[in-house]
Amino acid sequence: MSWQQIRDTKKKQLAEAIPADWRDPALKQKMLDAGYVNTREYLDTILPEAETQITRLGLAELARKIAAGELTAVGVATAFCHRAALAHQILNCCVEIFFDEALARARELDEFYASHGKTVGPLHGVPISLKDQVDLVGKDSSIGYCALFGKPAAKNAVLADLLLAKGAVFYVKTTVPIAMMCTETESNLMGYTYNGVNVNMSSGGSSGGEGALIGAGGAVLGFGTDIGGSIRIPSAAQGLYALKPSTGRISYMNVSNSYAWQELVPSAIGPMGTSLEDVNLMFRLIVEAELWNTDPKVLAIPYKPLDSFGDKPRFGFWTDDGVKTPQKAILRCLNAVEQKLQAATYETKTINFDLQPKLLDTIGKVFGADAYEEIATTLAQTGEPDLEQVRNLVVKEGIDKPLDVTQWWQVSREVYECKQEFYAAWKKWGVDVLICPIWWTAGCKPYTSSMPRYTAPFNITDCACVVVPVGRVDSARDGDADWNKMPVCVQIVARRSEEEKALYAAGIVDKLVNG
Repeated sequence: MSWQQIRDTKKKQLAEAIPADWRDPALKQKMLDAGYVNTREYLDTILPEAETQITRLGLAELARKIAAGELTAVGVATAFCHRAALAHQILNCCVEIFFDEALARARELDEFYASHGKTVGPLHGVPISLKDQVDLVGKDSSIGYCALFGKPAAKNAVLADLLLAKGAVFYVKTTVPIAMMCTETESNLMGYTYNGVNVNMSSGGSSGGEGALIGAGGAVLGFGTDIGGSIRIPSAAQGLYALKPSTGRISYMNVSNSYAWQELVPSAIGPMGTSLEDVNLMFRLIVEAELWNTDPKVLAIPYKPLDSFGDKPRFGFWTDDGVKTPQKAILRCLNAVEQKLQAATYETKTINFDLQPKLLDTIGKVFGADAYEEIATTLAQTGEPDLEQVRNLVVKEGIDKPLDVTQWWQVSREVYECKQEFYAAWKKWGVDVLICPIWWTAGCKPYTSSMPRYTAPFNITDCACVVVPVGRVDSARDGDADWNKMPVCVQIVARRSEEEKALYAAGIVDKLVNG
């Protein structure tokens, strides 16, 4: 098939996977005609009240109500499948839809509960969404390529098997850009994915489908991946909480990827959700499963309870890289966070992050090491066209052919030296965590993506990062009318493998700012 035929076949399959009485090709226009740009708000007005109430609950509360017999797994699955179906028709956020399987799984869980009087695990009946690349048996992991359509996975990701064992229900996989190498989400296979809280904006990338779906309330929690900002940017664009862990804290085994065996700056996988409590709960469940006994790349680091951090953390602030100065609303919110911390007697200081340009230059060499060969070769299999925003991120000036092994070793040295310089600087800063912007605008308009200047430095240094919403754009005082009401998020950055410290510090910020 041509890539156009593959695209059309995919669209048809997705449409047919949605129950007929949930289909409405005019839904997006109806939303706009009703005066809404926020899909979450609009869906609350058209869904049954009982379903709206279910999809407003957090993960922990859903699990508690199911365990108490107050909700059924089928009822919860139906509510989230319905909402996801509508969200997809507005935002184009799902690449795999399998509601029938989800409802069958939910019925099995309800039968188990009825027979045994208990749940199968702490996630019993909780719907979990997955970024496209998380392998599930019988489902494609096309990662934005037409060439990978119709090539289902033969085994589940180790993470997916763990979630199933804990009782989770899978129902969708979400969209990604070509090769997952873009800060927006578009592919020839699926088209463009829009923002769940403002349909005129980008959902971010590369976990943009995940961000859009959760932002619209079509999922309570899901998993994204991050090699340059791909969890943090979509989470910020939709006002979510999220964890970008260091590599090796959460299993990546049997998760499809571009540049799959590139290990200088590996991708990390982590949860995205609507509350910090849920993100921490999911991280704890995963780490306590000791997947280092299954996946040799997982670090054997036990979970450290957040209440074990006795001393007050010291907060460093990096607010402007001097090239892309953040919008007024972002700077205002960062300043408000610092003032609240100071009022609560936490130590804060401004950080001079003059190493950032070197980190960006070096990670660019890693991204561009094969001179775009893998992406170009895969695109050529079906003749699908290149996308400029992907090429702009991946192609590195000065690398016009794949690096040879000696050149790659030199890049390896540069990456290691960058890490040494960064952690030496951190020691001099004398802080426990950094608080920084994620992007220089509160989300971005479609087709305006560029190098993720505020997030990529923490990939090459393998830091642990937590996303926390801290405000919204108020055009009356901030200007930027097109961004009015868009969420403002920050990232709380800790050193490598200090996820619990980042979560602890994020909890302090979240309580001070959001109550």
